[in-house]
Amino acid sequence: MVCQVVVGSLLSILLINQTPTTPPADTLFPVEKWQYNVKGRRDPFVPLIGTDLSPGGKASHLSVENLTLIGILWGERGYYALVKDGVNQGYILKRGDRVVGGKVSEIVRDGVIFDLTQAGVVTKYELRLQEKERR
Repeated sequence: MVCQVVVGSLLSILLINQTPTTPPADTLFPVEKWQYNVKGRRDPFVPLIGTDLSPGGKASHLSVENLTLIGILWGERGYYALVKDGVNQGYILKRGDRVVGGKVSEIVRDGVIFDLTQAGVVTKYELRLQEKERR
């Protein structure tokens, strides 16, 4: 019984003397920050499968289902399509650029035509410019 009283009083003294830790002023919860040093190794956050490599060696990650056509540019070097993906990241596409499952086959003044291959069947997918609503 005396041991319980001594242990109880020691624990209460320890609890009273502790000071609470306060998080940084910019956040309620502390956040661990990690930095990955490549050192010649591959990035573990890049998927191993499902990326087609274009002739330039860049992985294609744009899915035509998530693209919105913003505009078409043309000049001496041909047509270019200004698109944005589902997270509002902008891209410039030219004829022959790779997308998920296919490539850009043609760009005209009012749209982009993609050739998509699925199970050996090539289908055409067209993305047109949307006319703005007139006020």
